Amino acid sequence: MENRCECAILLYSCWKNSDMWSIFLTLFRKYWPDCMCPVVLLTDKLEDIQKGKGFDDVVILDSSWGNMVLAGIERVKTGYVMLWMDDYLLCDYVRNDDIAYYIEKAKKFHAANIRLLESSIIQSEIYQPDPSFHVYKPGTAYSFSTQVGIWDAKLLRKYICRDWTPWDFERKGSLEVKDFNHPLLAPRAYSFPYEEGVRRGKWMDNGIRICQRNNISLDYKRRKPMSNFELAWIYFKGGLLGLNPTWIVRIQNWLHKNIKRSQK
Repeated sequence: MENRCECAILLYSCWKNSDMWSIFLTLFRKYWPDCMCPVVLLTDKLEDIQKGKGFDDVVILDSSWGNMVLAGIERVKTGYVMLWMDDYLLCDYVRNDDIAYYIEKAKKFHAANIRLLESSIIQSEIYQPDPSFHVYKPGTAYSFSTQVGIWDAKLLRKYICRDWTPWDFERKGSLEVKDFNHPLLAPRAYSFPYEEGVRRGKWMDNGIRICQRNNISLDYKRRKPMSNFELAWIYFKGGLLGLNPTWIVRIQNWLHKNIKRSQK
């Protein structure tokens, strides 16, 4: 893989979620054993140094998501980064050649982001310079995503506000940043093989199945499974979002802004 030093993986987490690290690494090393990208853990603290083993580097910073990602970009000094959460679990094999291919496409089209798992909810269009891609219109809901994808590190550093959470990045950044010179792309014929395993601190059913399939024991006293009602509520909200994502996100941002005002 020629792009050995061009891309790094920034894994955002915290000490509270340190039980996920070994699970993440077990699946990552199984399904991407020859990964050429350094995997850097971003965490607020590291009380047990043994838990940090297996990562190529660790950035310890008790701060906001935005500050932690910026610190990670500064540490790795690569042209591209992939943003990950600790509950993004690989479920099938990854080929280095595929990642190298999309890095080259990012260069060719000066893309800000190539997300590697296309959303079925968020509106997109065929990218005319290369119809094998969809493109997300700047200023529309979730055109920015923390799902696994390849980001131009310089542009990501420019877009992120230091005090932002991941949800701010997706909800505010998507609507506020309108950069028409650097497209936000997604391949139409490729899906990166991972699943979100945890939501709101609880195991989702797909995360449980991945772990069971890979003989990973789970401690349900530490992290409970979601109930059927909780899972149904997640899917229900996703269905509502699909009706008009940008309108709904504008309302969410307005409500969040006014709640913060009332708390001052």
